[in-house]
Amino acid sequence: MSLRLCLLTPPPEFALAAKLLDAAADALLADRTELAASLVVASDLDEIREYVIRVVGKMSLEVHHTTKLPKSVPQVEQEKIRMPVRGKELEVFRRDGWRCRFCEAKVIDRTARNLLASTFSIESRWTSEEFQRHAALYAMAASLDHVVPHTRGGSNEDSNLVTACYCCQFGRGNLKLEEVELADPRERGPTEDRSWDGLSRLVDSRGATSSV
Repeated sequence: MSLRLCLLTPPPEFALAAKLLDAAADALLADRTELAASLVVASDLDEIREYVIRVVGKMSLEVHHTTKLPKSVPQVEQEKIRMPVRGKELEVFRRDGWRCRFCEAKVIDRTARNLLASTFSIESRWTSEEFQRHAALYAMAASLDHVVPHTRGGSNEDSNLVTACYCCQFGRGNLKLEEVELADPRERGPTEDRSWDGLSRLVDSRGATSSV
């Protein structure tokens, strides 16, 4: 059986959105807010939104290779702490070059995402409607993924943690790799390109607070 690297290959618009948001971060740091706002708007691409809906929406045989969610192990058998602390999360993101270890898309620090969303509330369209949110800021959010899902008995050890984009993280949910026919991302090293910082420089300069 041939294993996939990710549930669905991201469209090329992911790379374009990363360039636009990178430029938006630079413009914001240079106090060029109008330019930053226009770049945030330009990065809200319909192709990314359509991708999000296919991966994170209703499960399908085409994308997920299954339509049934598995049973979790009893809660008493799950590690008590659901997620590592923020510091550990950042260590993993930096180790992985702010790239999804599955689809290799560039990911964005959630704190930086929240800063952009609050600074440009209209342009970012950060609403409570899940699939109406700014497509790139939504899809590219950095997420800490348990290779063996926490609810299936996975630990918080470094060896079980990888960086994922929102889509690869929540599209797989608590399914094990073999259940969705995915190759183990740990068998491939992190992306060597270190020019991408996940827009974390915005956080370093402004001291924003993280939230999901």
